[in-house]
Amino acid sequence: MRHPLDTAVMSVALGMMAAMLIDALTPKELTVYMIVAALAPTVVIGAAIYHLRLPLADLSITLAVLWLVSVMAMEWMTPKPLSHYYIAAAVAPAILVGGWLHGRAMWRRRGGAKKMMAARERLEPPAPGL
Repeated sequence: MRHPLDTAVMSVALGMMAAMLIDALTPKELTVYMIVAALAPTVVIGAAIYHLRLPLADLSITLAVLWLVSVMAMEWMTPKPLSHYYIAAAVAPAILVGGWLHGRAMWRRRGGAKKMMAARERLEPPAPGL
């Protein structure tokens, strides 16, 4: 099991880094305190899932959804609309996780892993001296 202090330090460091980066990229009306308030549930829930060693798929799906919710909260809080690039960056993790899960399901459905193992077993070792 992971040490709770390691998980806490890592989560706080990543949350602060994300808040500072978002503060630099967003309008001045959106303060760092508003950003931290929007990101706090994402960081806390993500740290709990990471600390409990839940499967990678669960962690990825949860963080992608919570990131999208955090960006929606920031969009709701700021008086000026956020950049379209920022909104695209908010949707990108969800699209990437969905693509990864789809690819993993297709690989399993087609028996890709079994085919690879069967092909490896059929290969003969190279002749000595070549």
